[in-house]
Amino acid sequence: MTVAARPSLRAAWWFQFRDVRLGRVALTLALSIGLMALALHVPSFLPSGADLADSGQRAYARNIWQESQTSLALVAIVLPWLVYGLLWQGAPWGRRILLVLATVGVVGTTWLALLSAQSYSALPRQVPGVVDHVQGRTIWLQDGANYYLVLSDAELRSAQPWLRSGTAVTLWIAPRGHVGSIAEDELGRSAGN
Repeated sequence: MTVAARPSLRAAWWFQFRDVRLGRVALTLALSIGLMALALHVPSFLPSGADLADSGQRAYARNIWQESQTSLALVAIVLPWLVYGLLWQGAPWGRRILLVLATVGVVGTTWLALLSAQSYSALPRQVPGVVDHVQGRTIWLQDGANYYLVLSDAELRSAQPWLRSGTAVTLWIAPRGHVGSIAEDELGRSAGN
C-alpha cells in the first residue's frame, strides 16, 4: 500500500499488487488450514488425570481432550502467520501489524491450550447432585452450583430424556468447572419411575 500526497494536501491510498506476495500468503493459509485439521484429529499425547478403567471418567477424558484439540487448532491457525511475519520482509507497517496481531494470537491461544491441557491432566472431581435446570450447555444443581457441559452433541442429545429438573446425577468435573461426563444416579432412576 502506498500513500501519495496530492497538491490539495489530501492523501490518496492505492494498492500495489507487487506489495503482496500471493504465493507466500497462499502457502501460509494452506499451512494454517492443514495444521488446524491435524490438531483436530491428534490423539491424546498427555497422560489423563482420569481413571480410564472407569467408564464415566473415560468419557470425561474423551470430552475434555476434544476441548484440548480445539485449543491446539487455534494455535495452529495463528502460528504460521507469526512465522510468515518473521521470515519474509514486506511493507514495514504491514509486517509490524502482522507481527503484533500474530504474536498476540499465539500468546493467547497458547495460554488457552495450556489451560485445556492442564484440565485434561488434572484429577477430575466427582460431584453428585440434583438437577435444578439445564439451559443450553449450562447445568444448575439445586445446591446453587452451575457448570458448563462439554459433552459431545450426541451425548447431550441422548441425555435429554432424563436430564431434567429433579433428576439425581453424578458429574465428573474438570478444575475449570467443565463437566466432561454426566450420568443419572440410581436414585434419579427410581424417582423418575
